[in-house]
Amino acid sequence: MRRALLAAVCGLAGLTLLAVRLRARYMVIRVHGNSMAPALTDGDRLLSRRTHLATLRNGQIAVVLSPLPIGGKFLIKRIAALPGDPVPEHVRKAVDDDVVPAGRFVLIGDNTEASFDSREHGFFRADDLHAVTIRKLEPQHGR
Repeated sequence: MRRALLAAVCGLAGLTLLAVRLRARYMVIRVHGNSMAPALTDGDRLLSRRTHLATLRNGQIAVVLSPLPIGGKFLIKRIAALPGDPVPEHVRKAVDDDVVPAGRFVLIGDNTEASFDSREHGFFRADDLHAVTIRKLEPQHGR
């Protein structure tokens, strides 16, 4: 009886630790707005993984802390340039560099007509990076 109880407690502790570790590394983000349409639209849910600037690739969708005082906590945009890359032409008006400096990156929304991104904000800082999107999740029925 004691062994069974001890095994159950250890198993529960292990599952709890696993859940905490997964929660610290992975998160579900809900899209607000249509700045990433048609790839992502308002209400879409994304499975995202917390990461660092060194692991990013151009074309991935990043989740960054929003610099805007209104709206949601995060911005979701596509990575257009990383440290050492040339600054995209349509971003050069917002920055003074021809090359993306270390610790910075360029984000652009797919729906450029409805997106606040590096064209207005300039470079985003590595400290602003929260996660990278792994995949779009299936819609939740009834919500």
